[in-house]
Amino acid sequence: MFKEKLGIPKDHKLIRTDMKWDEGKKVDVDTFWYDERDVSDDIVAKYIIKVTKYIYPPKRSDVTFQKYTADSLNLLATGDLPA
Repeated sequence: MFKEKLGIPKDHKLIRTDMKWDEGKKVDVDTFWYDERDVSDDIVAKYIIKVTKYIYPPKRSDVTFQKYTADSLNLLATGDLPA
């Protein structure tokens, strides 16, 4: 689902490594951690994707991402993704 939205090449894999759900009274936040692996199965980037769901009208979802280097030390990009 996120692979195309992030612009990851078709021959790479996006592997979910962790997830967390935070439920609130007005907002639910789902956080996903992913590794991007190339054709040699090397990690080339890491992602944190947050899906924020607003429960009360107007109901909507916001999706944001952070892309890091394979060692998670440097932030490469941030932004919004289509929900």
